Amino acid sequence: MTVAQAVLLGAIQGLTEFLPVSSRGHLALAQALMPGFSQPGLVFDVSLHLGTVVAIVALEWKKIVEAVRERYIVRLGAHLVLAMAATSALALPLRRWAEESIQYPLLIAAGFVVTAVLLVAVRPASGGIDGPSMTWGASAFVGLAQGVVVLLPGMSRSGTTIVAGLGAGLSRRWAADFSFLLSIPAILGAAVVEGWTHRSELAGAREFMGPVVAGTLTAAVVGFAALVLTRRLVQQGRLHLFAYYLLPLAALIVALRLWGVW
Repeated sequence: MTVAQAVLLGAIQGLTEFLPVSSRGHLALAQALMPGFSQPGLVFDVSLHLGTVVAIVALEWKKIVEAVRERYIVRLGAHLVLAMAATSALALPLRRWAEESIQYPLLIAAGFVVTAVLLVAVRPASGGIDGPSMTWGASAFVGLAQGVVVLLPGMSRSGTTIVAGLGAGLSRRWAADFSFLLSIPAILGAAVVEGWTHRSELAGAREFMGPVVAGTLTAAVVGFAALVLTRRLVQQGRLHLFAYYLLPLAALIVALRLWGVW
């Protein structure tokens, strides 16, 4: 993998991690079209996700400080823990499936279609529950939705969790913010698991570190811009517009598969 490829993939990751279009699906498509691309497990993909964590912390820093100042940071942390427990209950038993399913283009296409349907279905939803008044049922529901994403590699994590939050009665702003914050422990957990699982390959692949750093930094910068855009679109109730992108993309993937390109 070259630095140029890593930067391109980092830009794709940063853009698609938060826009409701599935970074896993887009990374898989881009990597499949790059001759000779390889990585130890999903280590490179996870490192790109770490770049987006930096973007989340930068965007949500004021929200975190506000939670500390208004003394609901412990409650917020408990909600994130509950949501992650719900996610883990579904996702951990399916970890091997998550790694293998990314190889099947038709599953990715199916995930794009499911995401598009969810975005259109939730268009009119908008509750009034904000951070301090968030219910335990809402956080568990969002966490379960995040776990379901493992089933289809083309399902958008951000899109699915935002839709779940809106369906649970969260305000548009908090549905987006909680989705963003929830990705932090999810990504950090995946980074630890992947790094430990493939520690021997990483120890002998120093030339791999340059592209990893370049891709991660790119993901952080592009991810911040995508976060700002996504939050704005959620508040405007316009996430459904991405369905008009996902459905043709799913059709393209099916065509590529039939033509033997992927």
